[in-house]
Amino acid sequence: MNTFSLTISTASKIYFSGAAVYCGVTTLKGAIGFEAHHENFFGVLADNSTIEYKDSSGEENSIDFKSGMISFQNNRCIITLSD
Repeated sequence: MNTFSLTISTASKIYFSGAAVYCGVTTLKGAIGFEAHHENFFGVLADNSTIEYKDSSGEENSIDFKSGMISFQNNRCIITLSD
């Protein structure tokens, strides 16, 4: 199974940090999904939306948030949310 490193955090809390097989978000330009080895990407997340992700064990999770940013580079996805 192909995985990538996913970190979802605020300045004061880490929601998830580990291997993932999928992450879906909505940016200001629309919905996008990420799997291992996705091309480089940087975007602003749509306000008041949800992150959906599946960890390496296959467990599906979601996080609701107010605002944030996402980057995907070198098989690593970092999502930084506002507190």
